Order: sequence, then C-alpha cells, then structure tokens
Amino acid sequence: MREFRLTTQEPGFTTRKFRMNRLVIFVLVTILLATAMPIVTAQEAECITDFDPDADYFPEKAEITHADGLEIEYHGHYKILRTLTPFPGATEPFEYVLVMCGTPEPDEITPNSQVVEIPIDRSIALTTTMLPQLEEIGALESLVGLDSFLYVNNPTVREMIASDQVVEAGFGSAINVEVVLASEADVVFAYGFDPSTDAHPVLLDAGIPTAVSGEWLETSPLGRAEWVKFAAAFYNREAEANAAFAEIVTEYEKLAMLTADIDEKPTVLPNFFSNTEQAWNMPGADSYLAQLMRDAGGQIVLSDMDDVQGQVGSVPFSFETVYDAGLDAEFWVPNAFAINSLDDLLALDDRYTDFETFQNGGVWNNTARVNENGGNDYWETGVTNPHLLLADLIAIFHPELLPDHEQVFFVNLQ
Repeated sequence: MREFRLTTQEPGFTTRKFRMNRLVIFVLVTILLATAMPIVTAQEAECITDFDPDADYFPEKAEITHADGLEIEYHGHYKILRTLTPFPGATEPFEYVLVMCGTPEPDEITPNSQVVEIPIDRSIALTTTMLPQLEEIGALESLVGLDSFLYVNNPTVREMIASDQVVEAGFGSAINVEVVLASEADVVFAYGFDPSTDAHPVLLDAGIPTAVSGEWLETSPLGRAEWVKFAAAFYNREAEANAAFAEIVTEYEKLAMLTADIDEKPTVLPNFFSNTEQAWNMPGADSYLAQLMRDAGGQIVLSDMDDVQGQVGSVPFSFETVYDAGLDAEFWVPNAFAINSLDDLLALDDRYTDFETFQNGGVWNNTARVNENGGNDYWETGVTNPHLLLADLIAIFHPELLPDHEQVFFVNLQ
C-alpha cells in the first residue's frame, strides 16, 4: 500500500498531517550510469523499490522562463514547487514538496510545505484553464472531477462527463468535501482569489492535498501559458510540458514579429462600460491584455495616460473619458459575456452607436466558441494557447498580414 503524507500550514490554518492509502503497481527502475550521478527515468516508474540517494530521479527538468509567479527546484528524488502569489495580496508563497514515490521524505520540509508523493494519477480540476494543460501533457485521463460540468468546452472531457467518468465537486468554499474524498483524487488543482470564499482552505482543512495555481495572475500571455509546467511537475511529465510550451513560444514569437515594425497601429477600444461598477475598466499598461494587444499591432485607447502606466490590472475610467478618447477608435474588442450582436451591445447603453467602430463594422467579441451554458473557450483553450489569440487579433487589426486566417475565438458583431 502507498503512503501519502501531506503537511500544510496556510496563514490562519494549523499544521495538519494525514495519510491516504491506495493500491499501486510497483515497477522496477533502471539506474543509468552514464554520468557521475546515476539517472533514473522517473516517467517509467510508479514507485522506487531500491532507493539510491545519489540518483537523479528527474532527468527531465522544467526551467521557468516566462512566468513570474512560478518556481521549481530539483533535488535528486524530490522537487520543490512554489506558487509565489497564490491569491491577490498573498504575503507568502505556497510550497509543494513533490517526493518520488518509494523515496524518503527530505529533511528540508518547512511547516508551510505540502508534501505530495509523485507521480500522481488522479486529479480534480476546479478551473477549466487546467484542462488544456492536462491535455498538453497527456494527463486528461487522470481527471476524476471538476468544479462544474456546465462550462467545459474540451471535447474529451465532455465525453468523460457524458460517460460518468468524472464527478462534480462544486464551487469555492461550498465545495463538496465528501465528493472529493470519495473520488480518491491524489491532488485537487485549485485557484486562489479570496481565501474567505475559495475552495483551497476548506480542502486543506479536510486534509485533502490541494495545489493552487497562480496562472491567472500572470501579466503576460506566455507567462500564463507556462503554467503547463506546474501541472506537469505532479505527473513527472516535464518532457511533454517543455515540448508543448516551446512550440507555443515559437509560434507566438513568430506572429509577434509580423507586427514588430509596424508604425501605423490602429486604435483599439477594449472592454465596455459596466453599469454595475459605473466604470469603463481599461487594461493597465503592464497587463496581460495590454501586451496581447501590443503584440497584435494595436494601440489601446488611453494607453498613454499616467493612470495606466505600471499597472498590471484594470484601471477604471468614466464613460465620458473613454467616450472622448475612443470615439474614433478603429476597432472595439468588448470581451463581453452573452454579447452576440450589435443590438446586444446597444442594449447595454445606447450611446455606443456614437462610436465610429460601432458604425463601421469594427466590433469583435470573443464569443466564437461558447458552449450551451455560456462556457467560453477563450478562457479555457485560449489561456494555454496565446498564439491562437494573437493570430486572431492580428488578422483583425492587420488582415493583410494573415490573409488566409480563420478566426478561432472572435466574431465580427453585426
């Protein structure tokens, strides 16, 4: 039987330990002697049966090159993985000590570490952005649960839902702990937004190993995509993650080069006025959306304002300010839920008819791939594949650069 120990201590939580037993298949590991430190192919081993303290059990390693919120270290038979900003305002990272099954727990464990035996083979994903990451590393078959079935676009996962291969665990702090425990998931992949309403404090309090991804807090498209290496570390599938991310980087940079020397950049109006917030939230100059728009060869309205400089999130402006600055904008990308026509947009505010882009057919929304429940694949597949988003936007702003491009995520509103 396999012993699974987890030690966690979050701010506001006490240290807790638990053991979970499950049946495993023991596989003999071949130790390569080609270097001074023997190398063992961890991907071919479920558990080590003859531990060698001098062996390198992780010959395939991930190096973090674009993500600011992710760190990984390799120490022979264990890895240390850190989510540096697990939720907005977090003052301490979340640390995961990933120990090769059948090898001893390292001495360097701190009270703030979760200890997880790897490779895992059963997981729950509480965010759809995790699905393309699992697909990239060939681990979708390991999925045993989701927060909700409603918003999934991935065809394979939808088939798994239809055939009752996965369970529905619920949202945030209302997550069904009994369902999670019954699923026998090795790890729950979660996200952090607000610990008072998030699922991860509830899960950890119940002794359930939980890995919080900080992907959504990255401020660059490639930084978000690189979190495929976070998931891969739990499965010993760094080779797959490295290959997938390298291809994404190559494609993204190739596309960005198309617009690098363009002098005449069209003005772009992003987002829309929120009557609830009484604000038109414009992307900060250092935000994810701002970089994506720049790389696509667009110039965001009000991007030269002091208020947006150095900002990684959204900056609120009044309708009047954006109206004056964006009246003549060439394109509008509202990124608005359930907006499928110009009439839908006009129903939000009849002043939108004054914008030149509204009159001239320059409004594009990211609703080309939305399922029957409103689940938008832009926020699922698109996050891990920013090169697809970039190609769409370049084809909108500079159609002459990609004349044969077929839109993946965006629709021209009529």
